[in-house]
Amino acid sequence: MAFSEEQNESIRKELIREARHCGVTIGMRKTSVEQLAEAVGISKGSFYKFFDSGAAVFAALEDTIPRATPWQQALRDNAALPPAERAEAAIFGMCRWLSETRALVFIENDAEFLLRRLPQEVKSAHYHDDEVHIRALLEGSGLQPKGGMALAAATVRGLILTVSHQEQIGELYPKVLETLVRGACKTFLKFVKETLWRLLGNL
Repeated sequence: MAFSEEQNESIRKELIREARHCGVTIGMRKTSVEQLAEAVGISKGSFYKFFDSGAAVFAALEDTIPRATPWQQALRDNAALPPAERAEAAIFGMCRWLSETRALVFIENDAEFLLRRLPQEVKSAHYHDDEVHIRALLEGSGLQPKGGMALAAATVRGLILTVSHQEQIGELYPKVLETLVRGACKTFLKFVKETLWRLLGNL
């Protein structure tokens, strides 16, 4: 079946949207090409006009993330704040986004599974260790940790991972996160120089 250019664009977006939904509900491993195709009203054969495989549609999820990530947006919106407070806002923004989108569910459960199925050139171009991203954001934001970048990146990663344990922590989770984030930022972050706008300009 032939689709118009407008239909092609619409179907591709619907497939990606359905993959995102399946990724955070039943998981990538349990999501079939047939299921994705049926959900958007096309045949399995037509699916392959849009993506080479089920893994490819999940890999395309990265292209739907806004170029200004929640971290970067928070840094930009709070540029007038002192560095530690700006870092707090950035971490809170990232945690809020991960919680609302449930993206961390997919990252923890299926990201490694997905990466094993992607061509090396795709992984090299688009996927890096999460610590690499955190370090780049800290450095590009003009924030230098007193205890070293490795410790800061690991700490931020640890704070973000608390999103996965909201239910276990209970209703006090927001206050617990606030306490942990503010304590960490005040403990090891200091201002070096303002490079945020240069970073954003290079995106």
